[in-house]
Amino acid sequence: MISLAITDALLCACALWLSSQTNIKIGPRLAFGLLAIPALLGALRFSGLYPLERWHQLFSIMSASAALPLLAMSALWPASVVALQKRFALIFLGGAMLMGLLIAGLGKLRLYDHSLAVISMVVLFWVFTRQGARLAATGAVCMLVGSILFLAKVHIAGILMPGDLLHLGMAAGLVLVARGFIFPHST
Repeated sequence: MISLAITDALLCACALWLSSQTNIKIGPRLAFGLLAIPALLGALRFSGLYPLERWHQLFSIMSASAALPLLAMSALWPASVVALQKRFALIFLGGAMLMGLLIAGLGKLRLYDHSLAVISMVVLFWVFTRQGARLAATGAVCMLVGSILFLAKVHIAGILMPGDLLHLGMAAGLVLVARGFIFPHST
C-alpha cells in the first residue's frame, strides 16, 4: 500500500502545483485544485495516517463528476464563463459535484462518474489534437490509459497496483494537459 501513498502524493503535488499557476485560466485551475483533494486523502489513507476510506472515495467521485468535465469544457470552450470566471466555475463544480454525489455516491451508480471521466478525457484528446497541441493530447491519452488500466485491475510486475497506474497516468497526464491551457496552439 505504500506505493499507493507515494503515487497519490505525486498526483496531489502535480495537481496542487498546476492549480497555483496563474497563467492558466481560473476554471482549469479550480479543476486541478479539486483533483488534488482525493489525491491528498488517498496519500493519507494509504500511508495509514488517515485511514478513512469513504472520504477518499467520496472526493474521487466528485473529481470524476466535476473536475474532469470542467477541464474538458474549459478546453472545448476556452472563452466560456466557466473557464474564465471564478463564480461560474464554482457554480458548475458545485452542481456537478452534487450530481456525482447523488448518482454515483448515494445511488451507487459508479458508471456515472467513470463515464464522465472517460468522456472528459476523450474530449480533451480531441480538442488538443484539433489544436495541434500534441503534448496536451498525449496527456489526455496518459490519463485515459491510466484510468483504463485501473478499471481493468492491471498489475505490473507485482510492484505497481492498479491504483498506482491510475495515479501515475493522471499525474503525467495533468502536467501535459496543462500545457494545452498555457500554450493552446503549440506542439
